[in-house]
Amino acid sequence: MSKKDSKGGNMVTGLGVLVLLLGVGSYGAYQLGHSLSGIDTQAVAVAADSGKASTASVNGSEIFAVNCAGCHGAKAEGGAGPALAITKSWTEAQFKDAVLHGKAPQGELKSMMPRFGDSGFSGEPATDAQVEALHNYIKSL
Repeated sequence: MSKKDSKGGNMVTGLGVLVLLLGVGSYGAYQLGHSLSGIDTQAVAVAADSGKASTASVNGSEIFAVNCAGCHGAKAEGGAGPALAITKSWTEAQFKDAVLHGKAPQGELKSMMPRFGDSGFSGEPATDAQVEALHNYIKSL
């Protein structure tokens, strides 16, 4: 193997290690956000699975803790994802389009942001009440 081939191989290996570290770091930030939120995400998931989560009991802080805090921080101050203070000035329609489809007023959101219109919250299709509760919770921070 020539020196040129060796350097190229080292570059590829280094890039692979960097991608791995970024992935582990993002996952760690996600887990830290959940633990700092103070919400029992396992209980929220069980309630959703058992049908106990109804429209009347939609809780924006729980939705945030389970779906957003891992990347955006326990109080939406930012982390692996950006701070969410800008969303406080968005209309409900703008917020809904960003959360469900990744289309913010300033443009397309990064691909790492889940499109909750596809995945839903906790595996169930996202409802208007959930999106509104989430937006109201973020505005309260």
